[in-house]
Amino acid sequence: MAINEFADLYLEDELVLQELYYAYKQELSSYDIQSTKGKVIQYRRVEGDHGIQFEKKYFRLQEEPFFRLVMFSIEIMREMLPLGTVVELNPRYFLPEQSTSSPTKVVITERFIVPTGYQTYFPYGGVIYPVGELKKDATIYFTEPLITNVVHTGYRDEMEEAFELLIKEDLLVKENRRSIEFSTEDMKGLQSEMEAKERAGER
Repeated sequence: MAINEFADLYLEDELVLQELYYAYKQELSSYDIQSTKGKVIQYRRVEGDHGIQFEKKYFRLQEEPFFRLVMFSIEIMREMLPLGTVVELNPRYFLPEQSTSSPTKVVITERFIVPTGYQTYFPYGGVIYPVGELKKDATIYFTEPLITNVVHTGYRDEMEEAFELLIKEDLLVKENRRSIEFSTEDMKGLQSEMEAKERAGER
């Protein structure tokens, strides 16, 4: 099947997967993508379905199967940053009263965090570098697209890789969860909760 051949060729090509998600999210009617090896993949929206032309082959999926294919491919193949990693976050992520003009450095102290009452999860949680957790609820939760730079990478070994595989199997496959970056509804809900807490002086 064409879809299986597509997976064999491009499942590990993060550029192709991210560009397909971009085309989907922007509701583009057509979009040409160049793989990391220079091959051209053509995306077309056809009567509400999503068509992919590649290597003289073609397949077409309805809305939900296409979204799940792209989303889960990105999440399963994406390499998680280990604990202790220091990253810079896009300053636009923070609330107006917290925002700065330069990236904020954060040390990753948690991963795969599931907010209460949600079916989605945050890939990362961390504290501001170098001050750390000076007060309760100082943890910042964020997703991969908000990272603008990796300043320092934490320790990684075979146990780390095994843990990542197990947690992805539990969250993505068994519990059918997705990163919150793929759920606009949950992002808006959590943003409203954060703003309400800020107004109430709880943060």
